[in-house]
Amino acid sequence: MYAITLLAASLIFGAPAGSIYGDVRMGEKYLPELSLTLTCGAEVVEGKTDQAGSFRLAVKSGGRCSLGITYDGQTAALDVVVFEKPAQYRLVLELKDGKYALRRV
Repeated sequence: MYAITLLAASLIFGAPAGSIYGDVRMGEKYLPELSLTLTCGAEVVEGKTDQAGSFRLAVKSGGRCSLGITYDGQTAALDVVVFEKPAQYRLVLELKDGKYALRRV
């Protein structure tokens, strides 16, 4: 009976959403108004960092996803894992050999 109730609730209210939050910086400078794209399978969510370089993105699905950022005309990406409970990602953007790379701190 519990399984049927849980299934009915998930159909009515939708699957639990997953989310990530955090900030992006380059060196000691946090990056405001930075374009972000979170891709989880076929689902794509776009957003921006706020004036303090912080972000929060939510998706309907979860699991292994890709977080991409666009800075100075280039794109850098990083694999992230999205859970039902929010996960924090403190990120650093670095310039290596003329290309930007994104890494977790």
